[in-house]
Amino acid sequence: MKIKVFIQRSGETKLIDLGENSRIGDLLKSLGISPSEIVPVKNGAIVTEREILRDGDEVKLLSVVSGG
Repeated sequence: MKIKVFIQRSGETKLIDLGENSRIGDLLKSLGISPSEIVPVKNGAIVTEREILRDGDEVKLLSVVSGG
C-alpha cells in the first residue's frame, strides 16, 4: 500500500510503502516522528494516530508550533 506523505518541517513529499491495515501511528513510527510534534491530516481532514490508512491516501504532517 502506497501513501503520499508531505512533511511540513522538512518541506518534502515522500511516497511511503506500508503494510495493509497500517495506521497513522505506524507511519509516524516508520518516519521517526513523535506524535506530539505534528498534527496529522489525511485527505484534507485532521485525524488521530489511530486512523487507518488506505492505498492512495494523502497525508500531511503539519508541525505543531508553540510559544509565548
